[in-house]
Amino acid sequence: MVKQPNSNIIPFGVRETGPPEVMHADTQVILQTCRERLIDTVLAVFTRHVGRANDELFAMMDRAVDQDLRQLCFDAVSLLANRTPLLLQHFRAAYVSLFDEAVERLERQDGHMPTRLPDELELVDEEDFELDLALTKLTTRASFNCAQPLLALDRRLAALLNGPRITPEDNPLHPVTLYRALFQALTALEAGRELAIFLMQAFERQTSAELPEIYNEINRYLIESGILPKIPLTEPHTHTPAIRSDVSGPAAAPAIPATAAAMSSLSSMPADDVFARLVGSLQSLAGHPVLPPTVAGSVVSAVAPAGPLMVPPSPFGHERLMQTLGSLQRGPLVPGAAPGLGATPLDPWASNVVAQLRDTPMAKGSPPVDAMTIDIVAMLFEAIFDDPELPAAIRAEIAKLQIPVLKVALLDKEFFSDRKHPARRLLDVIAQAGLGHGEDENPRSLETIRSVVTTVIEGFESDIGILADQVRRLEAFLAEEDAQSRDRAVGLVAGLAQRERRELAAAHVAAEIQTRVTRPGVPGLIVEFLERGWSQVLTEIFVRHGPADARWTQAVQLMDELIWSIEPKLHPSDRERFIGLLPRLIQGLRSGLAHLGQEESWSEFFGVLIQRHVAALRGEGATMSGVASPSPPARPTTPAPVAPPSRPTPPDRPGATTSDDPHLRLVRALKPGAWIEFQTERGTRNTLRLNWVSEFKGVYLFTNRQGENAMTLAAASLAAHLRKGTARLLSQNPLTERAVIRLMERVQPPDAAPDA
Repeated sequence: MVKQPNSNIIPFGVRETGPPEVMHADTQVILQTCRERLIDTVLAVFTRHVGRANDELFAMMDRAVDQDLRQLCFDAVSLLANRTPLLLQHFRAAYVSLFDEAVERLERQDGHMPTRLPDELELVDEEDFELDLALTKLTTRASFNCAQPLLALDRRLAALLNGPRITPEDNPLHPVTLYRALFQALTALEAGRELAIFLMQAFERQTSAELPEIYNEINRYLIESGILPKIPLTEPHTHTPAIRSDVSGPAAAPAIPATAAAMSSLSSMPADDVFARLVGSLQSLAGHPVLPPTVAGSVVSAVAPAGPLMVPPSPFGHERLMQTLGSLQRGPLVPGAAPGLGATPLDPWASNVVAQLRDTPMAKGSPPVDAMTIDIVAMLFEAIFDDPELPAAIRAEIAKLQIPVLKVALLDKEFFSDRKHPARRLLDVIAQAGLGHGEDENPRSLETIRSVVTTVIEGFESDIGILADQVRRLEAFLAEEDAQSRDRAVGLVAGLAQRERRELAAAHVAAEIQTRVTRPGVPGLIVEFLERGWSQVLTEIFVRHGPADARWTQAVQLMDELIWSIEPKLHPSDRERFIGLLPRLIQGLRSGLAHLGQEESWSEFFGVLIQRHVAALRGEGATMSGVASPSPPARPTTPAPVAPPSRPTPPDRPGATTSDDPHLRLVRALKPGAWIEFQTERGTRNTLRLNWVSEFKGVYLFTNRQGENAMTLAAASLAAHLRKGTARLLSQNPLTERAVIRLMERVQPPDAAPDA
């Protein structure tokens, strides 16, 4: 039936009057485009964030007390590090298959057929139930974050297929299909059930923020294709989760939805805004028995309205709150110093000052969003102060910045989402500056940090420009310090590099020569010269300059040109090339020997070599043990490049290779700049930075931030320390990012928290 003109549905039957096969082909093209856009974009997002996922897993492994969880994190890191391309390939193939199966069911129009889980997911025992529960949790979170675009997508697919309303379970574009496909891909890579669930949770954390926009893009494509250009205004909209009253017992009030007035300032926030997500999580936790009473009470008092129709005005306005914080920033406040501070003195330098402020009448009576912000900032600083990588002296300086940071958060909610926000960068750079030295080792660094903190406390009111200025000041100081550190280590690095090359030179030179003297027809004259004479030249260059130097490349190339020069020249092009090559070849060989004072010792060799060259120009084959050299094939004008041989690797530990030792793989992947905490036999801890990795990754040089207290370790020794737990790699994530991640994990509702 043709729709009325006022309908916003543009069915394919109206747009096009061709045969059914043509219309069906159009539908298939649109469906396939939606399928490809979804899976390709999701794969691109995860690929972009896989490094962040690894950092998160490393941080989780560092914090884990349970050995099983540590092993699970380790296995996950190993799979992502070594098999991510194959995982994404399997993921894509599995999703395409599941998508096409779902579309076939919808096209049959045989009524609602609940999609059944694949064979791996049939509910036959407790393990399968656990997996189904994990899938439900992941899908529920994704569905909540993408509620509006998914609702529109359900309707547009129904219109596209001219069928009844499509349920989320039947929608092939729904997140549940993505997670089923991911599980199949992990199973194909022989990941165990527990590891698969763990990696699916990591995948969800890295992609959830961008998933709503991905679905919005698919909706936009369907609109451009003429599918429901408008969604009717009567379509139900998503709403803010209900907040339960803190009253208990049979007379408890029913769940009351947060009114538009209470949360109006949050309505314009994007779906991936961290502050909005934190608010949503805290709202869902409000009144839940597992939440600490102080947190639950503050959330309810901040957000729950007094009645279903209106919110009473806050007794303390935003401006009064900011004025009080300005006074507190400059020094302690005693009871009565400002209205609403309660009976407890407030010390702005105490580590729990924001937590204390959260419990005051002023905080509880502030506007809802301000009260919620105080609550979240208090928990954020708790996560910061619990960070095991934060030195005590730096923790004390960061504590002094709690009130300025709270003021920033009250003024700018982007603080929670923007990693490069000046306030976050200030905390991160201060934490970074504290690594690698104690207060006694470099008092100048701590003095600079204290000066930066004092400048912020005395000068910050509402302009974050002063924070950005202090970030630049501290970054400049660290850059100068790092340059001095590198200068101090230059001589040590040069000596270590030369010592390593000296140990490896014999094997490396022998390998280069052996690949050439074993070629058929190489005369003994050349073999003897290369093994006894030219090997010394190669060894000298290798030790002094290394195999990456142009002199090494030239010396190796001279060996190839020497061998070719005595082969018979049967073609005019070979003779022409030989004439041009000969002066440079002889000069290069003589110069290399002369540098070692060996030129005179090989004068007889050069005399015989001239005779061989004359014979080669005549087309006569060089002989070795009475056997004529085979005629070479036609050669190009210039020597063919020779692939460098595989570099010898120092032995690591008996019976182990890099591929079967995860700790050694981790060591091989380390880059200069990584920080590692070492524990001595006495239990003391020393945090050092990886200053230099030798060319062959056999030696690792560690120093403190000043380039002092140097320590060198072989790759196998460093791997052994990591294996025993006497060394641990510190997180590469900034301090505030680690804290936000921990905060997000903390406030997730129990029914949505990762099982790990």
